[in-house]
Amino acid sequence: MEMVNIKINGMPLSVPAGSTILEAARMHGIEIPTLCYLREINEIGACRACVVEVEGEKHAQHLVTACNNACEEGMVIHTNTTRVREARRTNLELLLSQHRINCPACERNGTCELQKVVSTMPIGDTVN
Repeated sequence: MEMVNIKINGMPLSVPAGSTILEAARMHGIEIPTLCYLREINEIGACRACVVEVEGEKHAQHLVTACNNACEEGMVIHTNTTRVREARRTNLELLLSQHRINCPACERNGTCELQKVVSTMPIGDTVN
């Protein structure tokens, strides 16, 4: 199996070619939040909760979705920079504008992935 060398959060890693950033992170115990990701079913990056910062010539410090971007040789990935955290928070706030995070009438209350991801970030009054 062909491998590519990357760095995630300063840690040098070797991962199978074709792995997404999310898969590579999970292989090595690095947590990246996701809401819309279902492997081989729904890898569209719509929720944008999994954004990460990627250094490199091709990416020029862009934020990309980890669920549907493949690792490339020499990629340097940051999963928890201020820019990443702010982007995730903004994306979640936009999702929350259409949802009640503490809805007692919802059958998913207490087991909702959106509640779980939001609970890991400071979102202000929307979590109450």
